[in-house]
Amino acid sequence: MIFSEYRQTSLSSVKMNLMETQKQSDPRKRILEVADRLFYTEGVRATGTEKIMSVAEVAKATFYRHFESKDALVLAYLANRDQALWDYLSQPTPPKNLREALTKFEQMVNWPEIIGCPFLRIASEYPDTAHPFHHLAIQHQNKIVDYLTDLLEPRAIDKRAAAVAILNVIDGAFSLRMLYGTSKVVSILSPAEAVLKSFQNTRAQRRR
Repeated sequence: MIFSEYRQTSLSSVKMNLMETQKQSDPRKRILEVADRLFYTEGVRATGTEKIMSVAEVAKATFYRHFESKDALVLAYLANRDQALWDYLSQPTPPKNLREALTKFEQMVNWPEIIGCPFLRIASEYPDTAHPFHHLAIQHQNKIVDYLTDLLEPRAIDKRAAAVAILNVIDGAFSLRMLYGTSKVVSILSPAEAVLKSFQNTRAQRRR
């Protein structure tokens, strides 16, 4: 065997060993990654634990050592999705104002892999507002309202009401993406600015 062939074979062996080590070392992460993809694209109800175990290549005992039930896995999935949003918004630096934040939301909604809001999707699967999954979706939406309200602080308007209206724009954008896929670019910034202008105009009329 010549050196180049030996080197190529050795590198392949190293990569295979590394992948095998990673599989053995962090099964919980692998389960979550598979569940995230399947829950988001195929739905929670349609995705069974057996399929997750098969795709993640983990034994049943391993799965239940990390997640006592499918419900526990769904809750972990939602917690990760929530954290992922705030990590995205804060990196590399947090938006300095509402426009920057809305620009980031607009960029996100147009990512190729986005097919809707994961929290709205799960709320539609579990419409009972008292259900733990639906309740987490409500909490997630309320956190976004709080975030937008803080960014609206300099403006002399009903900030909470305006934040809710802007969230409706964001949710609408995710719904449009779910409906049309990647066939059109979805806007958030322009309609959100129109909403803000209407709030400012209403306040100005009341002061006359």
